[in-house]
Amino acid sequence: MTLEKYFQVVHKLLETHWAVDDHNVSYSVFSSTDGLINGRIFLLDGSYIDFLEEVFIVKKTVVKGKYRYQFIKDSAVFRYDNYSRHPGITSPFHHKHTSTGTVQLEVAPKLIDIIEEAIRFLF
Repeated sequence: MTLEKYFQVVHKLLETHWAVDDHNVSYSVFSSTDGLINGRIFLLDGSYIDFLEEVFIVKKTVVKGKYRYQFIKDSAVFRYDNYSRHPGITSPFHHKHTSTGTVQLEVAPKLIDIIEEAIRFLF
C-alpha cells in the first residue's frame, strides 16, 4: 500500500461509515513513505473522536508511529495511545485508558475499531 492509498482508505471510511456525521481531518505528507493524519470525527449523537496517526509505509505495509485516539462524550470515555512513559507499560507501549485504569495491548488499534467501539456508547 502507498501512503496516498492509505489516506484514501481513511477518507472513504469517514465519508461512508453510518455513525460518522462529519469530520475535520488533515492529511500531511512528509515524504512518499511518511505522513500524518490528524483530526476530529463527529458521531451522530454529538460525541466525537480526536485522533492522530503518524504513518510510515514499510515494504508496502502501513506501520504506525505515534498515535492517539480519544473518544469524548460529555467527558473522556476512553483513549488509546502508545506514549511510552506510563508506569507498568512496556514495549511496544500500545495501551488503552479508561475510567477504571490503563490496559496494555498487544497491537495498535485500527481507526475502524475505535469507531466501532465508540458507537456502543451512542444514544
